[in-house]
Amino acid sequence: MSEPSSKAELIETMVSARGRFDSLLGQIPYSMMTLSGASSEWSVKDVVAHITAYDRWLGLTLALRGQKPPDFWIEDIPLDEFNRRLFAENRDLPLDQVLQQSGDVWNEILEGTRALPETYLFTAQSVQGVPYTFKPCDILKSESYGHYLDHVPALLAWIDAMK
Repeated sequence: MSEPSSKAELIETMVSARGRFDSLLGQIPYSMMTLSGASSEWSVKDVVAHITAYDRWLGLTLALRGQKPPDFWIEDIPLDEFNRRLFAENRDLPLDQVLQQSGDVWNEILEGTRALPETYLFTAQSVQGVPYTFKPCDILKSESYGHYLDHVPALLAWIDAMK
């Protein structure tokens, strides 16, 4: 994935990645979205809830709104443990709610990115209570649109195995 160097390229890359992810989800029957095994023990619903949480707290709240996410998001714990905690937080959410939240948060991210000046998106920012500086475009790549693509291979393998 090339590095976007303008707001227009960033938005184009974001839309392309989300489109690929949504297209992949569109290949999965609704009735199969809650079956475990789509990504290790996670179901498709669990993967979508996981990605949506990253979108909400790192993409939207931190990168685009410049607000500190809940402390849980900036604690120094191993990634596997962090993701297990996220899984436990979201496992009981109904599929319809997970899918709705995913679309809603994505739309907020896209609109938020469109509304911000290019200089903000590509300049290092700091947020009180967050122990690091970041460029919003980098957070979006690693924790939002790039995160969708991180999960594509496992979902594709699961879809192929289900055929």
